[in-house]
Amino acid sequence: MKSIYTLAFFLPFLASAQSFTSANEPAIGGLQSLFLCDSNANSFESTVGNGVTWDYSQLSGIFGVVKDVQIQDATLDPNFAAFNGSQKVMSIGTTLSTFFSSTPNNRTSQGFVFNEVSLGSVVASWSVDPENLMAYPFALGNNINDVFSGTITSAATGVLSAQGISTSSVDGSGTLLLPNGGTYTNVLRYHLRDSASAVIFGTPVSFVRNEYEYYDLATSNLPIFIYTRIKVVSALLNNTSTLVLSKDQPTTFVGVNELDSQVFSISPNPVMDLLNIEGLNGAEENYRVLDLTGRMHSSGKTTGKIDLSALPSGTYFLTIGHSNIKFIK
Repeated sequence: MKSIYTLAFFLPFLASAQSFTSANEPAIGGLQSLFLCDSNANSFESTVGNGVTWDYSQLSGIFGVVKDVQIQDATLDPNFAAFNGSQKVMSIGTTLSTFFSSTPNNRTSQGFVFNEVSLGSVVASWSVDPENLMAYPFALGNNINDVFSGTITSAATGVLSAQGISTSSVDGSGTLLLPNGGTYTNVLRYHLRDSASAVIFGTPVSFVRNEYEYYDLATSNLPIFIYTRIKVVSALLNNTSTLVLSKDQPTTFVGVNELDSQVFSISPNPVMDLLNIEGLNGAEENYRVLDLTGRMHSSGKTTGKIDLSALPSGTYFLTIGHSNIKFIK
C-alpha cells in the first residue's frame, strides 16, 4: 500500500473540532435505519470547508422504503474468504457491503461487494494491497491518496485482476439540514472517491465510486446521511447507480420510475421468443440488446415486450436508459 497522507495545520478555532478516531469507529452490532430518497438529489460536491451548510431539507423520499446500515462481524459473512484480514463489514441494505479492519492508527478496506444491475453481485477483493481509508485521527482538511490492487469477480466475468486509486478526506464541517425539520449543527463529512479498473473480454472496465457520508459523532458513530454514486464504465457497459439515504423521513415522495436509474425486471430468463419487461409503467423506452463483446444485435422502442425469436442462442445484456440486465437466450 502506497499512501500520501496530508495533515492540515488548523487555525486555532478548529482545534476542538471533531475527528474520526479508533475510539469512535462504529462497533459490531451498530444499526442505523435510513430512508431511501430521490437519487436526483444534489451531491453538494463543492460545498466544502468549515462552517458550511448542506441543505437537504426539501429532499423527496421513496415512500415506505428503508435501508439498514449495519456493522457486522466480517468473519461471519459468507463472502469473508475473499476479504482475508477484515474485521468488520458495513452493509448498506443489500446494495453495498464494505469490508474493513483497523488499528489504533488507521482504517483499511479489504474490498467490497456491490450488487450491480448488469453484472449481478460484484466482489472486489483488494487481497494484494488493501485500500487505506483513514489515518487516525482523521479531521477536517486531512486527506489520503492511495493505490490498491486485487481481483474483481462476478458471474458474468469470472475472476479478473484489478488495480485502483483512491482519495479519501474529511472535506467539510458544519450544519446538515434534513427533511421534516431535522437540523444537525456539528456534522463532519467523509468523502471517498475510488476507481478500480479491470479488463473484461478484452475491454477495459472501470468501477468508480463517489461517496459522501455525514456524521454527527456526538450522537452516533454511524452516518446519518449517505450519498453514493457508483458507475460501471466501458465500451460494453455504462451504468450508474445512485443511492441517497436520510436519517429523517422526507414529507414528499416520488415514484421509483422517477429516479435517474430506471429500475426494471425481465421474464422469463432464459427466454425462448418473447421477453417481458416489467417496471416501465407503460412508457415507451429505447432499448438495445448487446452480446458479451459489446456488439449490438437488436435495438428499438418497447413498452414492455421484445420479440427475440430471431436472436441466436447465447448470453446478452438488455440495456434501457442507464440500466442493464443480463439474460440467456
